[in-house]
Amino acid sequence: MSENQLQPYAARRPAISAPAGGHLPPQALDLEAAVLGAAMLEADAQRTLLALLPNEEVFYYTAHQQVYLAIRDLVQQGSHADLLTVVAQLRHRGTLARTGGPHFVAGLTSRINSAAHLETHCRLLQEQHARRVVIRVGTELTAHGYDQTRDPLELLADAQNRLTSLHRTLETRPGQTAAAAFDPTFDRLAQAVQQCGLTGIPTGLTALDGLTGGWQPGDLVLLAARPAMGKTAALLHFARTAALDHGHHTAIFSLEMPTLQLMQRMVASEVPGYSNSDLRRGNLPGGLEQVAHIREQAQRLRTHGHALHLDDTPGLSIQQLRAKCARLHAQHPLGLVLVDYIQLMRGDTKGNREQEVGSISRGLKELAKELNAPVIALSQLSRDVEKRGGEKRPLLSDLRESGSLEQDADCIVFMWRGEYYNIAEYENGTATADTVLFDIAKHRNGATDEVIAACSMRRGTFSNLTSSNVAVKY
Repeated sequence: MSENQLQPYAARRPAISAPAGGHLPPQALDLEAAVLGAAMLEADAQRTLLALLPNEEVFYYTAHQQVYLAIRDLVQQGSHADLLTVVAQLRHRGTLARTGGPHFVAGLTSRINSAAHLETHCRLLQEQHARRVVIRVGTELTAHGYDQTRDPLELLADAQNRLTSLHRTLETRPGQTAAAAFDPTFDRLAQAVQQCGLTGIPTGLTALDGLTGGWQPGDLVLLAARPAMGKTAALLHFARTAALDHGHHTAIFSLEMPTLQLMQRMVASEVPGYSNSDLRRGNLPGGLEQVAHIREQAQRLRTHGHALHLDDTPGLSIQQLRAKCARLHAQHPLGLVLVDYIQLMRGDTKGNREQEVGSISRGLKELAKELNAPVIALSQLSRDVEKRGGEKRPLLSDLRESGSLEQDADCIVFMWRGEYYNIAEYENGTATADTVLFDIAKHRNGATDEVIAACSMRRGTFSNLTSSNVAVKY
């Protein structure tokens, strides 16, 4: 609409006074009127409006919000929204009088001839809405900043969460046709062929890479097991493989173990001949000279360790985790995020523990999509595993506290060591000594299967089995 076309409507529009501060919040009332008027003229415009502007808060003027809600109600009911039906719906909602009556609604369409440039107008309204949200959040944060009872970290996490939600709203993307997605699909296929099927972050285990293609961007992976199966050791192995071997920036969030203990475990994994227990107790026959020797052998942690970020904040909330990852991602794009472990985190939902864990699992999945990076989270299993007879193999029903874990995860991997349960061989005849079985129980984008790897629990290392199916010895 041109300025001249909008003038009659603008003249009839009730005046809006500026707030006490003297600044009128960012808004574009003429564009609001234009998109609503266009939506009442064309059915396609109604669908575009609702797709690009998902809620009434994008409109600044209260009367425009009510007209939007009336249009949305009609479309959801399968009815066409025009001047007469919108007026009737406003009357049904009991908001016609405070909206301005039929005369006001008619003014929205009186100078609109088509829905041309509707998408552009909607994008401009999104921008104005974004500015208002930033101002509102900033004002609230300023007020809360003076409140000494508020936790600063919670305050920052809340701000990050709200701004991230706004960012996702502004990132609304139109769908694609199959024709448009055809070439990118085969580009990705060619890349997979060139990389021998490895399309994600390498796991460091050939058989596991063959099954998963590596940890995939945007996937939430649950690594679940009972205690003493080597979950934390496996997490550190995947982190070292990604960061030290392949240079992917990797973040470990350990809610159970302090940073120095994590480093001690990684040093044991890097230096042959010493167990984690030896380093923890200082059981080194050579004394301080031996310390210097181990320090030299572990230099890879210094020279390549800039890509491996360690955070041991206890009781981390899902909001805090997302805020920390957003900060790290802004410095260097994260290739992998690992969390040890879900049951020690705090969720956004206040209620029973199952609902809280559900909010954590949803938040982890959203984080993976936001970063376009795999997120691997460790999870404990219920004690029901130990109550079963036979091999005591984990089942999906053993995931503790929430069915949401199974629902939200793209990949669920159970770790199981037959040796721990005094079982001599796996079903395929492989000896269980110094091995671990990775059971892919759920795989949204691939097959489910089992992978057996060699391991040393003393050092926390994992590697491929030899061709003769005999575990590598250390």
